[in-house]
Amino acid sequence: MNPYEVLGLAQGASPEEVTRAYKEKMAYYTQADGDFTAQIDALNAAYDALMYNGQSTYSDTAGESNRYGDVRAKIRENRMEDAETILDGVPIASRDAEWYFLKGKILHARGWLEEAADCYGKAVYYEPNNSEYAEAYNSVKAKREGEFRNDWRQSNSNNEGCTGSVCKICTALACCDCLCSFFR
Repeated sequence: MNPYEVLGLAQGASPEEVTRAYKEKMAYYTQADGDFTAQIDALNAAYDALMYNGQSTYSDTAGESNRYGDVRAKIRENRMEDAETILDGVPIASRDAEWYFLKGKILHARGWLEEAADCYGKAVYYEPNNSEYAEAYNSVKAKREGEFRNDWRQSNSNNEGCTGSVCKICTALACCDCLCSFFR
């Protein structure tokens, strides 16, 4: 079938029009009651045909769930808005651990650490033994709490000498200060 027809567009529509039509139709199908798997697959294929010259970006890969395989693929392709459109169409009652994890990945990519931590935390709550969810939660939690800033202190916490880059900077500044004072 013609991808323009699937999206309800005239032949030669602009990329912006293709994206708008895709999002509108995807939002409709993901929010409507019933099984619209075939229509969603047709929308994805039409969008990929027009935007990526027919190279599919949403096919499932081994190890991923069928339910969110297309969302994971869109995240890998950095198509965050498309992935979020699909996720936001899932009814609240149907949102599971993987939904919260994927929403957290989108929020994390945008730099929204508080919101990402909340989503990752819910994913871990629903599936506490999932190492992928726990690793993501711990990573964003450490960034959110500023622990990444303390790495140099931890590596030199035994006081065996200061060899980190921060200490080299301090030493260089102290030397510059001495030289400036000497030549005044």
